[in-house]
Amino acid sequence: MERHLKNFRDGLVNSYCQVFFSNNLWFGLLLINASFVNINAGISGLSCVVVSLLIATILGFNPLTVKSGAYTFNVLLVGLTMGVYFALSPAFFVILIFASALTLFISVWLSSKVARFSLPVLSLPYILSIWILFLGIKTFTIIKSTETGMNNTNQLWGFITIPLEAFHQQFDSYSFTKVVVAYFKSMGAIFFQNNILPGIFISLGLLLYSRIAFTLSLVGFLSGYLFYHYFQAEVSSVNFHVIGINYILSAIAIGGFFIIPSAATYVLVILSAPVIGFIINAFGKFIAPYHIPLYSLPFTFFVLLILSTLNSRYFVKYLYVVKYQLFSPEKNLYAFKAHLERFKKDTYIHIHLPFFGEWFISQGQEGKITHKEDFRFAWDFVVTDEKNKTFRLPGNDVKDFYCYGLPVLAPASGTVVTLQDGINDNIIGDVNLKENWGNTIVIKHSDYLFSKISHVKKGSFNVKMGDYVKKGDAIALCGSSGRSPEPHIHFQLQETKEIGAKTVKYPLSYYVTKNKEGYRLHSFDYPEENQTIFRAPSTPLIQQAFHFIPGLKLNFNVTNGKEKYMENWEVFTDAGNNSYIYCHRTKAVAYFTNNETLFYFNSFIGDKNSLLYYFYLGAHKVLLSYFQGMVLEDNLPLETYTNSVIKTVQDFVAPFFIFLKATYTSTYTFADNIQSPAVVKINSQTKTGKGKRKIDFELELKDNKLNKFTIKEKDTCIIAESI
Repeated sequence: MERHLKNFRDGLVNSYCQVFFSNNLWFGLLLINASFVNINAGISGLSCVVVSLLIATILGFNPLTVKSGAYTFNVLLVGLTMGVYFALSPAFFVILIFASALTLFISVWLSSKVARFSLPVLSLPYILSIWILFLGIKTFTIIKSTETGMNNTNQLWGFITIPLEAFHQQFDSYSFTKVVVAYFKSMGAIFFQNNILPGIFISLGLLLYSRIAFTLSLVGFLSGYLFYHYFQAEVSSVNFHVIGINYILSAIAIGGFFIIPSAATYVLVILSAPVIGFIINAFGKFIAPYHIPLYSLPFTFFVLLILSTLNSRYFVKYLYVVKYQLFSPEKNLYAFKAHLERFKKDTYIHIHLPFFGEWFISQGQEGKITHKEDFRFAWDFVVTDEKNKTFRLPGNDVKDFYCYGLPVLAPASGTVVTLQDGINDNIIGDVNLKENWGNTIVIKHSDYLFSKISHVKKGSFNVKMGDYVKKGDAIALCGSSGRSPEPHIHFQLQETKEIGAKTVKYPLSYYVTKNKEGYRLHSFDYPEENQTIFRAPSTPLIQQAFHFIPGLKLNFNVTNGKEKYMENWEVFTDAGNNSYIYCHRTKAVAYFTNNETLFYFNSFIGDKNSLLYYFYLGAHKVLLSYFQGMVLEDNLPLETYTNSVIKTVQDFVAPFFIFLKATYTSTYTFADNIQSPAVVKINSQTKTGKGKRKIDFELELKDNKLNKFTIKEKDTCIIAESI
């Protein structure tokens, strides 16, 4: 029962939030309060939302969608409009029930239709429903129109609204005051209040909810105001507030909610002013004979036009449509920037090294021996000892060379499209120029990406033409056939399946290099000549500890000073096949990825004092292979970590410049057995800027799970032990 009441409450508040593309509880409560400045509108709007939520629950619509307010914010707008233009009466509330049901059904229907085109429904259900109601209700004489309309003000707020209006009239001759009052009235008009007070409430709530959305509302409104002023358009004050609605909502939508906020989106908002003006005037003329309201139709039409156009682009540049909506321009921006920084070099196909263990690059890309011109983007790999020798004495036979006969692996999943075999290994120092590439295999990974491995040992292929191989499958053995004076692996990427095809520059996804300073992980990089290189080996303990499959439950006893409690997590997968950890106590959610090389978190939603949030920070990026002393570095989204006054300043300028930084580092500090550890410890640290806030973590892995998790920040120490 408690859960149903909470879902009902969230659905109610979110119905108000959704009008401004938000899901912030406090903003929603403020909007509810603002809607009651016109008490008739407030009562009517609230009644419609309650009725539609009950209908949606009874009929079994998706609980998460209902809870989000996505189906019911249009119902709210219908209720507010009805309350403004019609007098409250028993007959009115009967009509209101059916109006709520009609708008809900239209919302569900239209949402499913536009979703096919990856577009939001926006105010389409409201526009269609209110037109039907306004045209159909005229024949019902029992429903009386109000005389005041949007000018009706709740007398309870008179002690505030009357002085504000008097102040406006006193300074009406000042252009600046006119603009400010027009802005606030336009804000209020979004909730059908022709009054300064609700506009002030809404503007304050918008500022607290999102600094970017607030500045966009100003930019959008001023762009429209200046456009109409410059062209001397003749509009009444009430109509101008309706015009302001469309400019403000359009600015927030395309400037920072559906598109990642940037300097380009602000330019788009400014340049959109004439277009929106033309749409407003044209649509106004078209519907005038029917005496039905225009309201948010231009905003809806324009935003859908922009989004559908952007979705049709051949490549993306400047304007980036939001793929995973976080319901805040700041969150969308910071998540996008963090993702861009973390995965800017990521490739669609992940190509790995074609071997196990430690190898040496004897010739790199654009090498001086054979890697030139069309074949310059290739690598030659050998195995060396501590003296950098490639062979054991006497070194006169191919079998004396360390790499000879070692397994060759598929660098990525794909199909064998070319296979050449039957060429003998060379005598050491000799080469076969006639059959230059020797025994070779070419694997197709996509239409224009093939990998080629040459100089394979004769008869060692354990695959054939047409076979599908998986990443890491052993497909052959290292040999010395073709132009190969000593055993080695020649490896390259190309765009076609021919053995003699020219190479293409394409990065290797993950690999580790070793030098005097220690080990270093490379992500989507290009190995260099004379580097010692590894394909990160699997460490079973680490792999299993971070193998979070759907249905897995993790339970901890948590000690935080004198406070002790139990924490229960569970792993789920959403409809988009994205995995996440859910905390039953705090309802927090942390999305993650495990690509068999790395475990890393993508995003966090919920309580930032929860154990799951600390785990999101402390295990933000973990290599699933043990390398003593290796340091991993990563960036954290500012929205999930930094909370301060300077963060507020950052929010205002974030679309143009980001000066704050939140970082993560981790180090493997202990393993009881490097080759096959039973206990592993990872120390990590997160900090902002120059260390203004710093948190230290220690993760102890044991018994194939996260055994112990310690968090230290200043005088606080939290210890979580697995049950």
